[in-house]
Amino acid sequence: MFTLKSEIGMDIAHYLVGYDGGCKNIHGHRYRLIVKVSAEELQQDGHLRGMVDDFGNIKSVLKKISDEFDHKLLLEDNDEGRKMATFFAENDFNFDVVLVPYRTTVEEMSRAIFRKIRSYGVNVTEVEMYETPTNSCIYTEV
Repeated sequence: MFTLKSEIGMDIAHYLVGYDGGCKNIHGHRYRLIVKVSAEELQQDGHLRGMVDDFGNIKSVLKKISDEFDHKLLLEDNDEGRKMATFFAENDFNFDVVLVPYRTTVEEMSRAIFRKIRSYGVNVTEVEMYETPTNSCIYTEV
């Protein structure tokens, strides 16, 4: 098995609807996203001969992920999230809000990013997303 590893950093703010703890307010993290792309065999022909994938291709996909989330506020696409997004828009807050179909935990974000990378045709086998320098979530699919 051959595995490539690539990473990117993103600054993301989020809000956890219904959370009753220290992170109940809007807050942000410096996320570190590490992806692993694997293959049993290397490519046999073409310009990728002898490779699992092109690091440039992987980095391009990570850039798309970063462009979607970096320096933005993520809110769950539910009544409360939509209400907050509308409030920010109507009151001329000058920042980007992204509504997502999941609770904005590192676990849910890891799964969504894994599947988005797969949708771009990259054979990602693992996503590890650090929410802090010492806390991360690893997501894989069997």
